[in-house]
Amino acid sequence: MSDQLPATPVQPSMPSFPPVKLWTPRAVGYTAFFLGFPGGIVLATLNWMRMGLTNKAIAHLVGGAVGLLVFVILLVLLPGSIGTWFGLLVNFGVLFYLQNQTKKDIAAFQANNREVQNAHWLGGCLIGLVMLGLFFALVFVITFFLALVGVPISE
Repeated sequence: MSDQLPATPVQPSMPSFPPVKLWTPRAVGYTAFFLGFPGGIVLATLNWMRMGLTNKAIAHLVGGAVGLLVFVILLVLLPGSIGTWFGLLVNFGVLFYLQNQTKKDIAAFQANNREVQNAHWLGGCLIGLVMLGLFFALVFVITFFLALVGVPISE
């Protein structure tokens, strides 16, 4: 009996991970701009959770919730045109921040030989719409509360 080597070389087995579905930085940015920054934060948070960056996701989600509360109170109290410009500037700032962070984190994730697939844009839009509805509900509740306690509300 002769010892023969197999005809095909045997590759060492590496653990293969299934591809991870993530929203692109562009999708996160579009959601943050067109449907408001809370939707963009939620999409970015879901991306970070799927990449295993749980601490970063939770920190941004908590920071986004606190920031949203402060944002809504200021939006309700600021005069009309100032509130509009303030809201636009905040949305642009969050848009660029989230785009840069998700772009950097997705690149680092892929550098670790992880496969990424694009999550469907419709799911991102639905999440953004839900967050927009919750945003308007929060504006209504805060406006009602401030009016109830006698704080003058700007027109």
